[in-house]
Amino acid sequence: LGHCTLHIAYFIFRTNSKMAYRRRRPQFDAVIALVIRFTALHSSFSVALSKNVEALVVNPTHETPTSNCYNCTDGGSHCQNCLPSWAPTWNMSRSTVLYTCNDTGMHSVDEAIRYGVVVYDWSNAKQIWVNEHPMNDQELLTKQAEMVLARSPSIPGEQPRVWVYRNTIKALNWYTSVREKLDDSRYAGWFVRFADYKGPESNDSYHVPACTWYNVPHTKCSGFYHDQAQTPNHLGAGPAYRRKNGVIDGVCSAQCDCGKNPCGEYTFDHRNNTFADWFVNEYMISNETLLHEPTIGLGWLDDSMTLQGMTEGAPYPTWVQDTGSTAQDMRDHVAAYQRNMARLRAKVVQLGGFWWQLIKGKGPQVRPTPRHGNIPARNVSSDKCAEVLRSYCTPQPKAWNFAQVYEVHPKESIDNLGKQATAEFLLTRGAYAWLGYGWVQCSSDLRSRPQEWDVDYGGEAAAPCRETRPNSRIFTREYPKAVVSWDCNAGNGTIEMKHV
Repeated sequence: LGHCTLHIAYFIFRTNSKMAYRRRRPQFDAVIALVIRFTALHSSFSVALSKNVEALVVNPTHETPTSNCYNCTDGGSHCQNCLPSWAPTWNMSRSTVLYTCNDTGMHSVDEAIRYGVVVYDWSNAKQIWVNEHPMNDQELLTKQAEMVLARSPSIPGEQPRVWVYRNTIKALNWYTSVREKLDDSRYAGWFVRFADYKGPESNDSYHVPACTWYNVPHTKCSGFYHDQAQTPNHLGAGPAYRRKNGVIDGVCSAQCDCGKNPCGEYTFDHRNNTFADWFVNEYMISNETLLHEPTIGLGWLDDSMTLQGMTEGAPYPTWVQDTGSTAQDMRDHVAAYQRNMARLRAKVVQLGGFWWQLIKGKGPQVRPTPRHGNIPARNVSSDKCAEVLRSYCTPQPKAWNFAQVYEVHPKESIDNLGKQATAEFLLTRGAYAWLGYGWVQCSSDLRSRPQEWDVDYGGEAAAPCRETRPNSRIFTREYPKAVVSWDCNAGNGTIEMKHV
């Protein structure tokens, strides 16, 4: 009887938590503690109940915990939405990725079509769109994607060829869909406001300016919070509009035009229910992304809301201070943001999409790499190399429960990219994996592409890798047209083509 009662209590907690938790937290927490203590005699049920209740207390409004791939770190089968819903490819050329932008103009389509997936940053073609009236970054991203797809369409049923940038918390008004809402007073509740804003006289009241830097009568001011961390502006702008190195991010030849409000990084208010529907079903999923024909994927979904405010904006904790937010306000902001992102994840994957941050895996990272700027060199001991590869060289590697991107650096030698990076990739990759370039910076220079990335290795491997003999620290994997090996003792890999 007691065991059945506990099951009923657990059901009540699961079905009523969203409604009841916020209203009666002290009583609710007391009951939870009592139930967990009582269930100690029923160990298996107690463990399951305790884990679910703990998740409930941390995030009581989280609607679909199993859809939250962000928090699935162990690769267990309980993790959902961690793999795309499209058919995988084992074609080497189509298993390459390029995250890029050319800020001086449109990106080379000739380079783009060589990659299985190309991801475009918001800064692509910046020197074109910053000088439009008003700015049209969003339209040029779509145009760039359509240029690539016109030359090399996606393969039906497989990954979208082109993915584009969106921001999940910063309302960038150089995107037309954002600007239209920001400039329309009917949607004022969708954006977070400065505290006690009184107009131009409040310009110096915050850690960031509320008005543009130019003089009257051209000054624009806004009561909506906005910072200038990566905001396009005209030469001569004050320090708030400059990066730490003194460079203005995107130079307008005349006064910048983002509509009625100053150009800036505004903040979406995820607590607003009508905003949430637009965010998922119009801003993220639209006829410029997953509803486009052919499909354009969502790429880098940038930034997030934390208890200290927006990421990558004005220094902490100035966002909280400038918006007059209380500790409860910040908890509400974060909970609403997480709720909307969970809803977005479930729908995007259902529609055959994915995005960069859902790619949780980074590969085994046993390949030695040199230092590049602030990125330290990677030198893995033979013991560590063998330990890691043994976790991949099993009948069902847990790492394959996540999508994986094996990132390389543009300054690596072509030999290292071609032979070593490709060998590591082929040895350990699962069905959903890419080898190539993640975000580095905007450049009009083309990335190195080794010939090994365009070789036909015959499709899917016969099985995962295996160690040649116990404790040999040499691992091998067979493809229809090649045999791939990695020697942890020597710290290198080889690809030997079969004579078929």
